[in-house]
Amino acid sequence: MTARERVVALRRTLTAVLLVRAGAFGAAAVLAGVVVARALALPWPFAALPALAGAVVALTLGARVRPARSLERVALWVEERHPALRYALVTAATRGSLHDAIERQALQEPWWDEERRRLVRALAVPLTALAAAFLLALWHPVLLTRGTASTRDATRSGPTGASEGVDPLASIRVVVTPPAYAGRAVTTSDDPTSVDALVGSSILVSGVGDAARVAATLDSARRGVAPRDGRWSTSVVMPSRPSLLRLRSVAGRERLVVLAPIVDAAPVVTLLLPARDTVVRAAGGSLLLRAALRDDIGLRDAAFEIIVSSGQEENFTYRSATLARAALGGRQEGGLEVRLALDSLGLKPGDVLQMRAVAHDANTVTGPGLGSSETRALRVARAGEYDSVSVDPAPPGEPEGQVLSQRMLVTLTEALDKRRPGLARRTLISESQRIAADQARLRKRVGDVVFQRIGGEPLSEESTFGTPVGKLTPEELLARAQAATKSSAGETMDAEGDETPILAVNKPLLEAFNAMWDAGRALELGETRQALPPMRRALAAIERARQAERIYLRGRPSAVVVDVAHARLAGKDKGIASQREPRPVVDLAQRRRAESFARATALLARDPDAAADTLLVMRVGALEDAPALAAVLDDAARTIRRGDAGAIALAWTRVRRALGGAPIARGSLPAWSGAP
Repeated sequence: MTARERVVALRRTLTAVLLVRAGAFGAAAVLAGVVVARALALPWPFAALPALAGAVVALTLGARVRPARSLERVALWVEERHPALRYALVTAATRGSLHDAIERQALQEPWWDEERRRLVRALAVPLTALAAAFLLALWHPVLLTRGTASTRDATRSGPTGASEGVDPLASIRVVVTPPAYAGRAVTTSDDPTSVDALVGSSILVSGVGDAARVAATLDSARRGVAPRDGRWSTSVVMPSRPSLLRLRSVAGRERLVVLAPIVDAAPVVTLLLPARDTVVRAAGGSLLLRAALRDDIGLRDAAFEIIVSSGQEENFTYRSATLARAALGGRQEGGLEVRLALDSLGLKPGDVLQMRAVAHDANTVTGPGLGSSETRALRVARAGEYDSVSVDPAPPGEPEGQVLSQRMLVTLTEALDKRRPGLARRTLISESQRIAADQARLRKRVGDVVFQRIGGEPLSEESTFGTPVGKLTPEELLARAQAATKSSAGETMDAEGDETPILAVNKPLLEAFNAMWDAGRALELGETRQALPPMRRALAAIERARQAERIYLRGRPSAVVVDVAHARLAGKDKGIASQREPRPVVDLAQRRRAESFARATALLARDPDAAADTLLVMRVGALEDAPALAAVLDDAARTIRRGDAGAIALAWTRVRRALGGAPIARGSLPAWSGAP
């Protein structure tokens, strides 16, 4: 046989094998579908689907026969498996035997036998599948009978029969599945007015009746209602803020369920040892670190973090390390302890060692939450700090604590900026805003130092000067200094040249105050890279204030003596106080709640369900800022649903007292004259 004749014979074999494979796979799919339909007792429309699926499989695989009709493609298919032919077979199959050399090269290797055996082996898988499906069809397994399937279909059917008369909202059941990390059990409650659960919990609300007759909305978002085991059901995930689940039936009935989220709090970490900041002459021996840990659900791990800063003026180096990291396995309370060898750190005079404890909880939904303790500092004093001036012993000054805290914030921001590419935007914003809150507290401390130096009050809520919203210019600082020292507007304070001593001493701290404002704004937006330059400027400014000229007094300052005789009766008050009435506090939220409660009181007599719904809507708004009011509102709504008249009056009194505050006790009327 010539090479062309062998290719033609191989084409016929290839076509037959492809058709047999397509038919075998299609028949196996049909038989498998028939077996499943019989086992589950499906009705005839579902039983026809396997036949359609088998036909689609057979047609899809049979479409591969079309390329096999071309001799050139069949020859190329052989050439792919036998590279030694060097396209001689393709030439002989398409153009005939033009030269004897091409014919001999196309037939020098017995490729036809090998390809025929390969095609026969390709039939093993489809024929095995067909045989298995055929044997399974002969076995005829049955998992459900036709009667059972009919009963199931009748149960799932909607508004047919007696189900039309059933109120789907007559009774509801709520199943709460907490997140897996909490390790809490699944809870079930019937007809609740409120559901308190951890954020991220799965909540399944169900009732008896047809799902097509119930509509559900969570706040303003519509939720799907589906049939499930002869009941309607809808599922939601506990949101992070209080929400209202509203259920409506086609008959016009409405039920409200308040979703009250329980937020997983961050771990509480307390550094027990060392108890305070310390200044030592030389760092040696060991230092015991001990911390107490507590979490409302469970702790994942905890560790100690240390930062060693070395250098002076503008040359500083930092080293950080993590010590005694321990896995806590979900415990609610725990402790952490390690002994730190100070000799191994190589502390030199002027070095500062900062220590704190950190802990993570096991929250995998909104966390993990991070808790940290206060930072303790151990500083090795420089030799030039000791002199012969007699001063009262005192702890390290406030600027020292500020420079340590600012240095810690810079280190934390740099670490967060390095991790930024691998963090989600939500996680980055959360951690950046946590650093921004620490920066804001430190900025307030710097402002307190400035105004205490000029003789004023700290920047607190009781201060005459409120906490500044933005930056302070030197003119604003001077005006505040004059007001604090009771200087008149036209009087000039002590000055040398064009600058007052108030501005000269506080200029570095004022620069740090303004730089912290810029850093805090950038951190609130999650822009860690833009926050680092102003944070470093604030650190440098605090360093300059720390190294400023210091004046030591030789002894205690003299006490100010008041001339009591001269000051007595010097006031102009006549001692007659006018009668004053307390002004009512205008609170818009409290006024709206009082109006809603008045509407609920008016509805109580004619429509108790509407009054209970009004109280539940009030509870959603009170969960965030008035938890005590939210508790009594929930109790009152449940009491109304029970229909206990005596308990309703008592619950109503509790709600009224929670809205208006504690009752005012007034003195009783004096006794009549002559009465016993």
